[in-house]
Amino acid sequence: MEQFVYTNEGKVLLKEAVEEEIPKIVELYEGLPKNEYWETEELARIHYELIEEANGTTYVAVLGEEVIGHAEVVLPEDKNELAFLVKLQINDDLRRRKFGTELVRYSMIMIKKKGYRGYSVWPDFDKSKGLYKKLGLKEMKNNESIKFNIKEEIPEVQGQVIEEIENFADLKAFEMVVGCHFAVDFVWKRAFKLAKEEVLDYKKPLIQKVKVDAGEGIIFCDNRQFFVSVPKDEEENKELITALLKYGTQLVKDFNTVELITYIDEDFWQEIEEEMENFWEIEKSHPRLEMEMEFDN
Repeated sequence: MEQFVYTNEGKVLLKEAVEEEIPKIVELYEGLPKNEYWETEELARIHYELIEEANGTTYVAVLGEEVIGHAEVVLPEDKNELAFLVKLQINDDLRRRKFGTELVRYSMIMIKKKGYRGYSVWPDFDKSKGLYKKLGLKEMKNNESIKFNIKEEIPEVQGQVIEEIENFADLKAFEMVVGCHFAVDFVWKRAFKLAKEEVLDYKKPLIQKVKVDAGEGIIFCDNRQFFVSVPKDEEENKELITALLKYGTQLVKDFNTVELITYIDEDFWQEIEEEMENFWEIEKSHPRLEMEMEFDN
């Protein structure tokens, strides 16, 4: 189903993207920062395929022959879970003219038609939350977005690697408590695919089940992000999570040398920030809002 929006700039078409539109999406990102996956058509095609492999959909807003808006939504296997808006980008010259609102609204309509329970997003900037509020999404919680490098010298932490995790189902059986818990299947697939394609300096991700004094958990580093998962009945065990963060940092230090990003519950981060500064050189830290909406039946 396609939809038209009539604006002062002309008639804008909202639709699911097709592979032939990839070059036009790449043009949308020209000159923009943080467009790692859309710098070249080769990377863009890999990313487009990844969204499809992760049961997702790419949506575009088209004005004339130009793609002026781009959105990516990843859909979980279980329709009782929430769809997740991975990316939203509008042409810089056309911001604040409701194109973003209309493109997100359109994606929500399409996802609801597919029978999913609801929709979720973590806005990049606090000022963008107004867009999602207008569409009915509610503020759920704040997570601290932390960009960091691992220090050259860190305290030694006792722990043990139990096994390498090679199946996504084994990771899914645990509760993700550090890192964005939406679209993890997409992150998993992306890490392996980019490593296989040997692009963007990706190498095979580190995914290990480990044991520390406080219990067991899973450490997952996809080359860009850092995740910690615990057994589902241990998600409130702060001692375990903190120990896994420290031991996981020790493991990742030997695996990864580039800047990493992770997300931690804002209140919990305030409790452990001083401890983690012995391990991490914090480059940037700011709140990242989690917003959700459940569709009406």
